Amino acid sequence: MKVLFSVAVALVLVSSSPAQTSSQQKPPSLAGSWRVPYTPNLADALGGQPPYTAYGAERWRTVDTAKDPTGTCLPPGPSRVLTSPFPFIIVQQENMIALLFEYQTIWRAIYMDGRKHPADIADYPEFMGHSIGRWEGDTLVVDTVAINERTWLDTAGHEHSPKLHLTERFRRVSEDKIEWTATFEDPVFYVRPWSITRTFTKFDDSKDQDRILPYTCTENNRDVQHLMPNQPNLNYKYEPERQ
Repeated sequence: MKVLFSVAVALVLVSSSPAQTSSQQKPPSLAGSWRVPYTPNLADALGGQPPYTAYGAERWRTVDTAKDPTGTCLPPGPSRVLTSPFPFIIVQQENMIALLFEYQTIWRAIYMDGRKHPADIADYPEFMGHSIGRWEGDTLVVDTVAINERTWLDTAGHEHSPKLHLTERFRRVSEDKIEWTATFEDPVFYVRPWSITRTFTKFDDSKDQDRILPYTCTENNRDVQHLMPNQPNLNYKYEPERQ
């Protein structure tokens, strides 16, 4: 009986090994240097204005581009930094993925160790938010909250509240391309979640013309003296979505 039991256990272990190996396969590598398609206005990627609440629509109508937070060297936030015309580097480790940006020489950490957002994170908003990630098959899913409301979603001036919840999906679709989908959920500014998709292109940063360049915003910053009151959306007419 002992022999039969041992054989049965051995067969179970052998038959389960492929499944275990499959489930433990390493996730795809996103590491490398990547170019970002400049998207100054997310409405262009969306194919129209986001689904505003009445409050969000009024904020868009009266946005003043002279108050662009990056004009005084404040960090751009996790959405705007990935739609601005500057490359970035992905450094991938098992428990953390780091995004290193040429833009303002800033970084972003995505925790991959299974942690949750801190319980009090809403009391301590960060310009780049607090990000945790997980793998869903070949896709990196990143959940970000506590994004400082002083950041804009893009250069055009789409804003958000402290309740913004950003969900991103990074999927490597080829050797030299990553598909990035960002979903914005903010009940203060938008009546429902909405998404955009962009494609990052890999480049060889060993070449001089493709290297990541230094960027020191506070040094010789001339933006402030050129910032003029400007409200280009005053003719925007809000039309709420039909239920």
